[in-house]
Amino acid sequence: MTVQAEFLTTLGRLTRGIRKRFDARAKSEELTYSRAQALLNVAQQEGRTQTQIAEELAIETPTLNRTLDALEKADLIERRTAAQDRRLRHVFLTAYARRRADKILSFTEDLRDELFRDIPQAELEQALAVLARVLDNLDQMEEEPDPLRRRARDEG
Repeated sequence: MTVQAEFLTTLGRLTRGIRKRFDARAKSEELTYSRAQALLNVAQQEGRTQTQIAEELAIETPTLNRTLDALEKADLIERRTAAQDRRLRHVFLTAYARRRADKILSFTEDLRDELFRDIPQAELEQALAVLARVLDNLDQMEEEPDPLRRRARDEG
């Protein structure tokens, strides 16, 4: 297996493992990974539109809408229609969610602390730099999906 293949395989395993551990902890809060991520995103900046949140989470708007439907049903968020454009819906935490926010943030921080235990800051920064470069390459692939055209553009 090449280093690149092993990197992607390991990254996939890491992502699935984090999600599994997160879901196990979030279950006591009646949340899933997706719902908790959306809820934490709303908590960071209330009042953004559903489209803005979907872009931030890098998911499709219909997918986010199903997640927000579940959060709304659980009385964790509320969606308000914009006065100037009734097609836009802004998302806010409910009072109930604000009371629970510290607990949700706490288990998220605990998981993060456990994941990065005994890993020096410099190594994390180096890993983050590599991941940022891989993401840049991915973004370039989305701009020009045809590898031959992309290569010609990069060489020309």
